[in-house]
Order: sequence, then C-alpha cells, then structure tokens
Amino acid sequence: VNLEPNKLLFDPNLRPLHIDKHRVSGTITNTGHSVIFTVDNDTRHHINVTGGPLSYKYQFQEIHIHYGLHDQFGSEHSINGYAFPAE
Repeated sequence: VNLEPNKLLFDPNLRPLHIDKHRVSGTITNTGHSVIFTVDNDTRHHINVTGGPLSYKYQFQEIHIHYGLHDQFGSEHSINGYAFPAE
C-alpha cells in the first residue's frame, strides 16, 4: 500500500495513544523476513493500548517487524512511493 500524505485527512478529535509501560518477558523469533516478539502467557503485568482511534482497551500480545535483505525492500507499505528498510 502506498500512502500519500497530501491525501490524508487530519482528525483534530483524536486522543493521544496510550501504551502501558511494563517490563514483560517473551520470545523473539526470526522468520527470515520478520522478527516476532511474543509476550509470555504467564506475564504478571500486561501492556494495554488505549486512546487514539481505539474504542476499546487492547492487550499487547505480539509485534511483527518486517525487514528485507536490501534496504529498500523491507517495508510492506511505502510513503509517496518510497519504501523503508523495515516496518
């Protein structure tokens, strides 16, 4: 997906995004095209994500960071046709 900033709409009513700051343990996996961090199921303090455009509280469980073998081919999205090393 190519994002074109000059075509995006600004919503002045959006609240700031809030992410709890707790140290959690988990597992990091390298798939060859992404790095995945998965929170351990037995974690005591969960990381909640609220605010912004979200209507509900979401609990952070996993994050995927995509990367490429070459700097210009890592991101799945581009901005004005420009790709990034990772996303």
